[in-house]
Order: sequence, then C-alpha cells, then structure tokens
Amino acid sequence: MPMIPDAPIRFLLILASDESDEAPNREMRVTRIAPPYYLFKDLGVEVVLATPLGGFPAMCEDLPPSSPADDAMLRFMADRGARDDLADTLSLQQIVVEDFDAAFCIGFAGPIWDGDNLGIASVIKAFLTSRKPVALVPGSDLDVAPGGAGAGLLIVGDSEESPLLAAHALVKVVQEQRRLR
Repeated sequence: MPMIPDAPIRFLLILASDESDEAPNREMRVTRIAPPYYLFKDLGVEVVLATPLGGFPAMCEDLPPSSPADDAMLRFMADRGARDDLADTLSLQQIVVEDFDAAFCIGFAGPIWDGDNLGIASVIKAFLTSRKPVALVPGSDLDVAPGGAGAGLLIVGDSEESPLLAAHALVKVVQEQRRLR
C-alpha cells in the first residue's frame, strides 16, 4: 500500500515495564522516556505509548535533576498531555504494526526470538518482520539470537545517552525510508 505523502510519521513507544507487583523495572524512569518522547514530538512525529497490559506502567522514581535528560523529565512532568499519555498507555494486544512507521522500546530484557516476555518480543518481531526499524534501549540480559534483526533494522544502545541517540537514529532511518519510497 503506497504511503500518503503528507501522512505524519507515527512511532510506537513501548515501555517494557514488567507489570509485576514486585519492584518496578529499574529501566522505567521518566528520565529515559522523556528525551526520545520530546525529540519525536518536537519533530512532529505522532507518538503512541504502549505497555504490555496498558495503563500506567510500573516505574522507578527519578533522582533529583542534574543532566540534560533531567531537563526533559522536568518538561514531561509539567506537561499534562505527556502525563496523560503515560497514564493511559495502550496494551500491546491493541497494537497494529501497519499503523506505525517504527517502534522504540525502552527496558526490554530477555530473548527477542524465543519467548513471549509479556508480548513485547512478539511486537518487536512483527515490526522487524515487516521491515520496520526498531530502536531498542534494553534492560538487562538482551538476547537477539538466533534471528538477529530479521528483515528489519535493530538499533541497540545501553548507555545513559542511548534513549536520545537511538531516537535521533530512528527518525533519520524512517525519513530515509520514506524518501526512498
């Protein structure tokens, strides 16, 4: 199906919260979510947030502000629309891959190809199989074997700067893909 030239770019932002009653995923912090969220929003990208079960994700509290990522966190906390997006995420069962140009996932841990991991792996696989890029800022123990990125492009980073750098890379990849269509 041909792309509508003026259609906005649309990204799925997956928050890989473990959704358990135990301690929240240590990777789920506003300081990791806010920089890519605002990079996308400021570029006019439509952002849809999703968690395995929908609703508000289990998150760790952020430390007091001290870095540029924290500036984005403060912006996020002052932004009612952003907080509403976070409070009312879609469940992964509601996601239709064809509705998105790419996916950005924060906090995923475990195998992408062998296992369900609350449905996160299935969504990532569906994007990669559909030749759609995925940026992945993993939690602990990411395993991309045996399929690698499949037919898609997988951007992986695990430093403190990774969420913002991966967001920039994902925007550039989608813009180039659209230019080549």
